[in-house]
Amino acid sequence: MLIPIWGASGVGKTTLALALSKALIAEGKTVLLISPEPYSELSAFFGVKVPSEQSLQTAIRTGNLKQSVFQKDDLFYILAAPSCHDCFDDNYSAEQVKALLTLAKTTFDTVIVDCPTEMNNLVSAWALSLADKVLLCIGGEYQGAMWHKSAERAIAAIKHKTIFVGMEISDAFDYEALYDFLAQKPHYRVPHKRLKTYYKAILKLLEVTSN
Repeated sequence: MLIPIWGASGVGKTTLALALSKALIAEGKTVLLISPEPYSELSAFFGVKVPSEQSLQTAIRTGNLKQSVFQKDDLFYILAAPSCHDCFDDNYSAEQVKALLTLAKTTFDTVIVDCPTEMNNLVSAWALSLADKVLLCIGGEYQGAMWHKSAERAIAAIKHKTIFVGMEISDAFDYEALYDFLAQKPHYRVPHKRLKTYYKAILKLLEVTSN
């Protein structure tokens, strides 16, 4: 299963990708996480440091997924993407990216792609196209509203397989007003400030993405 996580920058995509990966691993699933911003958060969340040579660029360039992934344990694998979201778009073809994601999808129980925010990014585009289900993060704060409006056409194309996730990162922000402005209520809300509620929301997302 291929599950891209997409949305505005700073809305909580990477945190959600890490939490969902951890929940899947706890169920005994093999997980490949492809993330463009993994280093600091992975170090804090999983206690790992991914070698630079075990990266998305290496996998695309060589076509050898098995030797390119970083294996944390028997169930968890990582492909680290560059922190500059567009730096590999000029170096690799759409067919190479498509082939890599297709291979990953058949190799692991679940592939989670922490998508770059940009709509012209090859990894985002192919992950969204090949996805079984898409977790689209809405919320954050004002920047999330602006991004959502600018991405309306792209969102409409994948809406049939999209689960809208309300990433509520601040108790002071009026998320009801934001959802009304976007004309899109989230299917699930993820309140970052309340850990018990947060992990209940993650387990619910795990349930709906696995079915």
